[in-house]
Amino acid sequence: MPLSRYSLVSLNWAQPLLLAVLLLPFVPKGMASEATIEDSNQQSMPELLLLTGKISSVKSQSFMVPKAGDAWRYQIQWMLPEGTIAMPGDTVVIFDKSQLANQIEQLEASLLRVTAQEQSLSIDLTSSVLQAKFDLKQKATDLEKSQLDADVPADYIAAKDYAENQFNLMKAKSELSKAKQSLKEVLDKQMASNAQLAIDKSRANLELKQALNGLEQLALKADIKGPLLYSSDPWSQKKYAVGDTVQIGRLIASLPAMEELEVVAWVNEVDVDKIAIGNSVALRLDSQSDISFSGDIKQIGRQAQKQVAWGNSNWFKVEISFEPDERVKIIPGMSVLVTAAGQI
Repeated sequence: MPLSRYSLVSLNWAQPLLLAVLLLPFVPKGMASEATIEDSNQQSMPELLLLTGKISSVKSQSFMVPKAGDAWRYQIQWMLPEGTIAMPGDTVVIFDKSQLANQIEQLEASLLRVTAQEQSLSIDLTSSVLQAKFDLKQKATDLEKSQLDADVPADYIAAKDYAENQFNLMKAKSELSKAKQSLKEVLDKQMASNAQLAIDKSRANLELKQALNGLEQLALKADIKGPLLYSSDPWSQKKYAVGDTVQIGRLIASLPAMEELEVVAWVNEVDVDKIAIGNSVALRLDSQSDISFSGDIKQIGRQAQKQVAWGNSNWFKVEISFEPDERVKIIPGMSVLVTAAGQI
């Protein structure tokens, strides 16, 4: 049954939904098409991706816990205050040297012991060689004497004396052979002992030299000019500080150069396909959020990385180039909010 003018008037104010449904066929076509176009435009608008990043430098120096001595962890004894501009040659980090200093004392004592042993053994071996040479010379003299006695014909001496002279000659030859063998053994022992002592002394010197070099390595110095930035523990995300004990090889600070700056941001693996190299992005420093400047994506990492403090997701590194804005004071280490138009 068609709806009359009177039935429309009789509808109370609690029935707007029914009224809208009934009047829908009477809406002008132009109005319907404009609404459809507006909805279509909203659906085609690109998705905005917000990435967290920071100002970085293409050229930078990393400071890691060095491999010095036998220890596998070292305590940070002193650090240059974060943000301080370091100049080439400045000391920026010093680790506790007490453990390595004790090791150096032990190595020095070991070197002295090896040196004393070398001197003592050298005297003993030299004495043994001299004695063996003296014995050899004496045995040679005895052989000459025995040879003279043995050369006397049997016709001129008694048969018993002749036989005794021949026996003494054989005995003298045997004693001379033994003396030669003894001298050879003493000389071989002297050579082997000297070689072993040389190896022990060389090893002691090398270990001491390495320990002394390690002592120097526990004081890290700057090679370039830039602000010192502390690194964070990968598990707790707490920045390293004086008093922390850190294992060798761990990055504890970095020194970015003041030139060739860029923005390093991270994009989740879910969104990495929505951006591409060459895309323009908007940048805002957390410290100056009222000013926006532009940049371009110049590199996207090929391999995802874990960020322990961010959960179980994988993240891709994004490098962004930008032109410095005179209104913005940019220093490496500053946090940046990156707004990118995602590709659907």
